[in-house]
Amino acid sequence: MLVSRKQDWIVQEEIVIPSLPAKSTPKVNKNLRSKCLILAATLAVMAMAVTLQSEFIVRSGYNLVQLKAQAAKLEKENEILRLDVAKLKSPQRIQQIATSQLGMVMPQTMLYASSNGQPSTEVVTGQGKTVAEKVAGIFKAGTAEASKGR
Repeated sequence: MLVSRKQDWIVQEEIVIPSLPAKSTPKVNKNLRSKCLILAATLAVMAMAVTLQSEFIVRSGYNLVQLKAQAAKLEKENEILRLDVAKLKSPQRIQQIATSQLGMVMPQTMLYASSNGQPSTEVVTGQGKTVAEKVAGIFKAGTAEASKGR
C-alpha cells in the first residue's frame, strides 16, 4: 500500500518590487526657488550697502585729517606772514630804506598844524633819535604850545 505521506510544501511567494523609472526627477518647487533667490539677492545688496557705507566713512575720515593738517599749515603760514608784515612796518626799517636806498634825508624844519590854527615850526635836533621819537616830540611841543595859547 502505498500510502502517500502528506508532504508540506512551503510556498514562497515572490515579492515583486515595482521598478522605478530610470530617470525620475523630483518635482521642482519653483516658488521656493524664487524665494531663495530673492533672499540671496537681498542679502548681497545689504552686504554691498554696508561695505559702501563703511568705505564712505573711512574716506570722510581721511579727508577730515587732510583738511585739519592743511588748516594747521595755513595757520602757521598766516602767523609767519603776520610777523613779516610787522617787520616790514617797523619805522626803523622804513627810515633805513628811505635814507640808504632812496637818498632821503631827515628835514631840519618841520611844519605842523596846531589846534589854534597857527602853523608852528620846530627845528629838529638830535639826529640819533628815531622817526617815531621825533614825531612824538613834535606832538608834545605842539600840545604844550596849544595849552599856552589858551
